[in-house]
Amino acid sequence: MLFYLLNIHSKSVSILQSWKNKTIFNDTKQCRIVLRERSGRLGNRLFMFASAYGLSLKYSCQLYIDRNIIDELQQTFKINLTNLLSKSQLNSFTSITKIQNHCLYISNLLYSNNSYSIELLGFWQVHKYFIDHMEQIREQLRFKQSILDRAKNFLEKNINTNVSTSVGIHIRRGDFLRVRRVSSNKYIFNAMSHFQIKYHSVIFVIVSDDKEYCRKTFGEKKNVLVTPDSFSAADDLATLTLCEHTILTAGTFGWWGAFLSHNRLGDVLTDSKSDHTPLDANCQQDDYFPSWFKFLNNTN
Repeated sequence: MLFYLLNIHSKSVSILQSWKNKTIFNDTKQCRIVLRERSGRLGNRLFMFASAYGLSLKYSCQLYIDRNIIDELQQTFKINLTNLLSKSQLNSFTSITKIQNHCLYISNLLYSNNSYSIELLGFWQVHKYFIDHMEQIREQLRFKQSILDRAKNFLEKNINTNVSTSVGIHIRRGDFLRVRRVSSNKYIFNAMSHFQIKYHSVIFVIVSDDKEYCRKTFGEKKNVLVTPDSFSAADDLATLTLCEHTILTAGTFGWWGAFLSHNRLGDVLTDSKSDHTPLDANCQQDDYFPSWFKFLNNTN
């Protein structure tokens, strides 16, 4: 099997930019989307899954997703994709073009009348690859009932929805303290103030990979809850989706909490400060954030 590797980082950015006005191939048969790589954590993997599925829908391509990826996501979601290509079918392809992409949007990456196989590498953190098929994405990413029940029980036990408005907050720390950045506490407190001004009674529900820190920093307030240590990442994500509004910090986990929110009319506030790392050099805010995500500026 012959492979081609196209990488968006550093020197190869210009190569991808040149695709904006031309196709990759000129054949006239079925296109195929391939996803075998599992990178990052849950938020990153959801972007990879959604982009692969979204591109296959947009361009009527056949889709191959590695069984390990499906099995892992099915531990959390009710994924029920049909007509996926099999591994034996994948192995029969004579060539696969590998495209490594972190956050760059290429508007005409694929055409449905072309005969080629494209494998997605990298995180593909661009909502434009799947936003036109948002309902199909949300349908595949419905939480398993046991996970939803845990999240609902926690919220119902702690929040009187007839009196208070729930606002979910995702606070990413962990490895971001070393390799990227974390959103400032000032931004988080200002975002909380935004909702306290807007609504009479607000309960903030924090999910985080550093819950001890969150309890010490924010938990002294009577209207702040931190999810239990026993909650898995899936439990935390489901809890975010059940809140009426969302405050995002750095990281993709909260992004998906807002995107999959049960409240389609909820406010989503996000930190506009960029990461300023080489990995994000070519990221565009409107490629990553949907139009209903709003920036809380001048807080850092």
